[in-house]
Amino acid sequence: MILFIAVSLGFVVENYREDYSEKQNAKELLSSMLTDLQEDIIRFETFSDARKKLINDVYSFIDDVENRGLLKDDLIQQKLFSMTIFNWTYFEPNTANIEQVISSGALRYLGNDELIHQIGVLESQNLSTMNRQKREQEFFLNYLQPLMHKHYNFKWINSNFVRNWESFYHANEKLAKVNPSSKDLMFWVDNTELKKTIINLFENYVFILRASYGVNY
Repeated sequence: MILFIAVSLGFVVENYREDYSEKQNAKELLSSMLTDLQEDIIRFETFSDARKKLINDVYSFIDDVENRGLLKDDLIQQKLFSMTIFNWTYFEPNTANIEQVISSGALRYLGNDELIHQIGVLESQNLSTMNRQKREQEFFLNYLQPLMHKHYNFKWINSNFVRNWESFYHANEKLAKVNPSSKDLMFWVDNTELKKTIINLFENYVFILRASYGVNY
């Protein structure tokens, strides 16, 4: 009888110890997930501001092309094109801890159905955000980069950005020293069909950017 009681108590204590340990691990995971979320909210606000500025910059370029056509020796249009191409950024949420919370079974220790539901909403929102960012990246790589490779003259920006290791901003500012009357800043001509193609491409670009910006985080 004594041996039976001792073994039974041993099982009870071990189960309690494991249960307590899992609860503590769950608390640590949830605390880390909360830290991730707080940091992501701040980063997303910064990303949203940059996204609005990028959309405005793209429309500045579109308006300039519509009003003046495609100009190969115009510093203003070259800079407007640069702002649309080189300032694309993306938002990637921290997902390691929330994925671990869900996969480890830590949710069963919460005892709060609404909190469990909101964690599921957050996971769904993370996936939606990353899918939209992936769509942006595919559009950028498949359409905008080839356009940049074909029409943008890297010689002038690289003279300071690469060779002199300056920041892109300062290197771009120094382009003002280039004489537009004798240097090709862009490799395109004012062709009606090309103009329509480029304007439509960038209108599609802002549509995709706006769709991603519409995600609430």
